[in-house]
Amino acid sequence: MKVTSDKINGVLGILGGMGPMATVDFVKKIIEQTPAECDQDHIPLVIYSVPQIPDRSQCIAEANDAPLEWLVTGVNILRDSGAQSIAIPCNTAHFWYTPLQKHCDIPILHIVDAAANALVSRGICSGRIGLLATTGTIKANIYQERLSKLGYSCILPSPRLQKEAVMTGIAEVKAGNYGIAQHLLEKAAKYLVTSGCEIIMLGCTEIPIVLKGNAYLDATEALARAAVTSHLQSKGKTRLPVNSNTYPSKPKVRLD
Repeated sequence: MKVTSDKINGVLGILGGMGPMATVDFVKKIIEQTPAECDQDHIPLVIYSVPQIPDRSQCIAEANDAPLEWLVTGVNILRDSGAQSIAIPCNTAHFWYTPLQKHCDIPILHIVDAAANALVSRGICSGRIGLLATTGTIKANIYQERLSKLGYSCILPSPRLQKEAVMTGIAEVKAGNYGIAQHLLEKAAKYLVTSGCEIIMLGCTEIPIVLKGNAYLDATEALARAAVTSHLQSKGKTRLPVNSNTYPSKPKVRLD
């Protein structure tokens, strides 16, 4: 029997490469979240990882839609390869979510919706959320707009910290300099803690590679959980993603 993609149910397409290690981290989190006892229990994946997609944050700053054509090509390749839903492990790329979904006839999961659900799972249904994200994500209000409708407000790093700690830290992650990146990003995180946030949203998929712990909500992990949940529901399964109920409620944000 010839096995073709249309005979494999529940295929998740991943539009990645933004950056490459963030894509690897996302796939790892999908595998970790999937309740599986054997290979066949895992989610079938099609991954299209293209690091050559133009810099999203820079394009937003320049009002340049150059990434959109690349993203449309990517989702179409994933759809034609048998994907039945798509996840994009890049927060800033969600600036083009609406036109991208219009070009695609299969559902694309939204990372901020997944992150908002994760906030509720942690018992945080309103309040002040610290946001660590690219300048493009912040400028485009990708988190602020969606979260404000749900009763949250976002606290941001100072402009100087955003440039010197957050954006430089993200660049260091992309360059593989994880120790330097962690030091820089923790400086920005401590600023958000002293500003009175309830939790810190890691709103760039590079950041969770170096920042971990109860003080943070990892949007990459939230997107992975949403993808696993969607897959299980499509299969008519009632099992929850692994570790979906392990969050402590109302965590006290503390960075030692």
